[in-house]
Amino acid sequence: MTPRNWVRLRWLGAAVLLAAIAAGLVLRARLGIEWSLESVRAVVDDLGIWAPIGFTGIVAVRSLLLLPSQLVLTVGGLAFGTAGGTVWGGLGLLLNGVAIFAVVRWLGLESVRTRVPKALHRALDAAGGRAGAAGLAVATSYPVGPIAIYQAAAGLTRMSVALYLMAATLGCFGRAGLYATFGGGLVEGRTIQVAAALGVIAISLIPLAHPRVRARLAALLERPGAEAAHREGHAGSGPAGPEGDVSAGERRHPIQQGDRNAP
Repeated sequence: MTPRNWVRLRWLGAAVLLAAIAAGLVLRARLGIEWSLESVRAVVDDLGIWAPIGFTGIVAVRSLLLLPSQLVLTVGGLAFGTAGGTVWGGLGLLLNGVAIFAVVRWLGLESVRTRVPKALHRALDAAGGRAGAAGLAVATSYPVGPIAIYQAAAGLTRMSVALYLMAATLGCFGRAGLYATFGGGLVEGRTIQVAAALGVIAISLIPLAHPRVRARLAALLERPGAEAAHREGHAGSGPAGPEGDVSAGERRHPIQQGDRNAP
């Protein structure tokens, strides 16, 4: 893809994204969806027999509606119970993830990778295997965090479609099941079930509260750029000449050096 075509595609993508967000906001206003469990559940209940399909669609386009997955997935448990919320919520997450993965691949893997820092290429290649798929499953099932970023990152790797679908399915239904368990426990009055779901969510957040963990994550994010700068610095410096091993003191005081060598 030529640079000019890439610029055009980027502008087209931005226009499509803005149009989709505008359409999502209009749809949210017409449906009367607000940032609350009661509001989203009322919309789902009003769909009648189409509620499962409608709920799946809401989960799939939740980003355009500016609704967090945690809120919508909890509504799944409230409206359909633990099992139903897990199935329909997980399916909605999976449809959203597959769409993002497909768009990245449709843009062209190599074309997109040329816009990614070269320091990240090795990491992307390594993430295309089973270890990367396992990481995708864990990250997607993690109670907090943006799922869309993980799906797009998977699209940048050379992960096979079958491997991606397996990992994404495990992760999407894992996250949906956790929040459906919480919502289902609320509507069914099961205190132990609610406490268990909240306990899992709380335990998953504990590592992020530790300073060393946050420092480690920051180091992982900064490492590719530091390695790239390090390589560029070595590439820019030529091989040492005959005077390459001369000490700093000798370079600063050539006269003194000459005096020591004089007979």
